[in-house]
Amino acid sequence: MNDEPLKQDRVIPLLILCALGAIAFTCLGGVLVYNNTQRVSEIGDWLDHSHNILTTLQMQSQRLERMNYGVQLYQATGSNTELRLAQSSAISMHADVLNLESLVRDNPEQMRHIRELDGKLNELSRALNATTLSGNTIDQRIQDCRRVVNEIQQEETDLLRQRTDARQKGRVLTVLSGAGFLGCSLVIVVALFGFLLRDAFRRHSFERQISIANDQLAATIKELEQRGREAALLKEARDELQLCVTLQEAEECTVRHFQELVPGSRGAILLTNDSRSLTESAATWNHPDSLLDAFDVDACCGLRAGRPRWRKPGQSELHCSHFLGTPPENYLCIPLVAQGETLGFVYLEFPTNEIASVAEKRISLVEEMVELSSMAFASLNLHAKLASQSIRDGLTGLFNRHFMEVAFERELHRALRRHAQLAVMMLDVDHFKSFNDTFGHEAGDIVLRSVAQSFQQSVRSEDIVCRYGGEEFIIILPEISEKLALERADTIRRNIHGLRMKLNGETQLSVTVSIGVAMYPTPARDAANLVRLADQALYEAKRAGRDRVYLAQDSSHSQDATELLLPAVSFGEGAKA
Repeated sequence: MNDEPLKQDRVIPLLILCALGAIAFTCLGGVLVYNNTQRVSEIGDWLDHSHNILTTLQMQSQRLERMNYGVQLYQATGSNTELRLAQSSAISMHADVLNLESLVRDNPEQMRHIRELDGKLNELSRALNATTLSGNTIDQRIQDCRRVVNEIQQEETDLLRQRTDARQKGRVLTVLSGAGFLGCSLVIVVALFGFLLRDAFRRHSFERQISIANDQLAATIKELEQRGREAALLKEARDELQLCVTLQEAEECTVRHFQELVPGSRGAILLTNDSRSLTESAATWNHPDSLLDAFDVDACCGLRAGRPRWRKPGQSELHCSHFLGTPPENYLCIPLVAQGETLGFVYLEFPTNEIASVAEKRISLVEEMVELSSMAFASLNLHAKLASQSIRDGLTGLFNRHFMEVAFERELHRALRRHAQLAVMMLDVDHFKSFNDTFGHEAGDIVLRSVAQSFQQSVRSEDIVCRYGGEEFIIILPEISEKLALERADTIRRNIHGLRMKLNGETQLSVTVSIGVAMYPTPARDAANLVRLADQALYEAKRAGRDRVYLAQDSSHSQDATELLLPAVSFGEGAKA
């Protein structure tokens, strides 16, 4: 373990030495190559110089031949033209000699031959310009010039051969030095490349580890972000469920969040009825057409098991029986349980395997969403139950006296605002005390429940039926005329008169009611006056023989209260005008 840092510490000095060696070899090789190149270049220049001299000498030889040929023609034909051509060639040879003199200025031996050639050419020129031409003399002069030219040409050829050999040696030396430099450079480069390659492999390995770590970190961040979004979704669902004031609002909120939690799924919220024998569809999303709207509690395997049940192909082949036609292949049933009570279940259907895979990954969130919904449903059910208990009578299920007072105030303001009439009936069960004394309080409770049920079946949906106290009831009828109010009151009286109730399966009970009716805004002017007039009309109906309806009259011009309330209109057996 301790050798690795030492090796790493030696790598840097070794790399520096290799780099310095590479620089030194590169500089040395560059100097050698430069020198050899310069030498070869100079030799090449001398070779060109020698070729130039040889070319000029060759031209001199050709001119001498032409001159000799021209002199011979002149001697044979006597043509002055040929003589002039020979003289012109001699002049041209003098110009070439001057050129050769400039070319061989660095070579004393060649300079001596050039001067000799120049002297021979002068003699040749004098012989050509003489008055009488001597053929032998001219031939001798031409031969002398040719001899000197050949000597110069021979020496220059030797120089050319030497320079060619020198250039060849220079080339070989350049190749050898280049090869040596290249070999040393390759060794250094390979060494450096080996170090760099090893470092590159190490760096690549390190970068791969970093990349893997970054991928893992990115996946972790993505997972955390996903969990954050899911947590935000659950928090939003919890906050919205807390804002819901009705069960329908909570169901709509739950449906919306299930659609966001498992996109593409179909489903429904199904709740059991009050008798716990039937499960009914309360809310759906994306139209689960194969699901029945209502069915027995035992039709769902999830409800029977009391825990979430996922039906998958090849895993759990048993289907629930709450489907119409062929059941889907992939679905999930999760019971809605809160405070130890099963409220129903949530049904999720997955049309594709991809949607099922998403749901499987988020199954814990789905279950938590179901738990939140269960708590919200139970809380709203409890709230509704408590609210119902606060405004309804526990025995009859009718509104209680407190709600009646609130309703009175609201309906009177509404009638005043709309310039409409309002009727109030005060009803009393005839001889109720004797029922309790003869048959007991249980029979009295049966009578009150039956009478209350008959009331609810005999009034409009907007009418308000309240238990005023004991066996007394009040019915508020908004926006109704006096005639219709009396007809409705007599209908109620006749329906109660026709009731027959069995006690212990043997004794039949029959009851009657007396009803007092008062109208607003006349003769009553406010809620208290309206109730008082209805109560007095009820008293007159009971005093007149019970099982009848009396209408309270306007008493603004009379002094005797009893006489004031003698009805002008009454219904019932033995009614008096």
